Amino acid sequence: MSDINKQRVVLVTGGTKGIGKEIAMKFAEHGDHVIITYGWGSIEEEDIINEFKAKDLPAPVLKQADVVNADDTLDLLNEIKTKFGKLDIFISNVSFTTLVKNMDDYNEAYLLKSIEYSCWPMIEYTRQMKNVFGVYPKYVFGLSSHGPDRFHKNYDFAAATKALNEVLIKYLNYHFYNDDVIFNILRTRPVITDSLLSTLGNEWVDFIKKYDIPGTHIELEEVAKVTYMMCSGLMDGIRGQTITADRGYDFAEGLQRMYVDAEELGL
Repeated sequence: MSDINKQRVVLVTGGTKGIGKEIAMKFAEHGDHVIITYGWGSIEEEDIINEFKAKDLPAPVLKQADVVNADDTLDLLNEIKTKFGKLDIFISNVSFTTLVKNMDDYNEAYLLKSIEYSCWPMIEYTRQMKNVFGVYPKYVFGLSSHGPDRFHKNYDFAAATKALNEVLIKYLNYHFYNDDVIFNILRTRPVITDSLLSTLGNEWVDFIKKYDIPGTHIELEEVAKVTYMMCSGLMDGIRGQTITADRGYDFAEGLQRMYVDAEELGL
């Protein structure tokens, strides 16, 4: 293990499930101190700690904190400062939005709430980190999907916030360049998580199994590995970018692919 990766302090917001938890475990696996935030009543802390222990990983610091609550944010950062004295990496993972099933769900308040939870924390947390620690974190990393470019069921507002994040990190990288803060975002194909199924419905899993099309989704481990690598120090030449993890299947998806592989897919 390289010395560059030892004893860093990593904050993962919303890191008790799915992608966030897998990313937190990946950093813990490489010897980093990990802090995970979660929403009120969403988990039992002991369960998360036991999951880490089951993989022989050091237990994370768990902190209940609402990403849009200023008092929660300040309390969280001050606790990290007291315990570790610094914060090296910020993984902005919280995503909360209203499912849009029809035009009746196109509500301004719902859209603004989606932006408040899924976009603004990446900016506000970073600014508050300078106030608390005196310096910014080295890495600020966000998560996205190919929703901004492709239709997904019920995904209108979620896709809009992903697109907004992908634009803003370019500007944030410019504004923070002299502070040596590296902003990047990882865009992935669908990952089978509770969050995805709550959006698409549980029937999605049976549907993709029916046709067994390779590359329909990628694995949590793949997302975690790319996230870790982007914050490892080895990829610092990449800044203000949206990186895509898709196994190359975005290129070969659609009607042409189904046409070519129709016999194999039973179509």
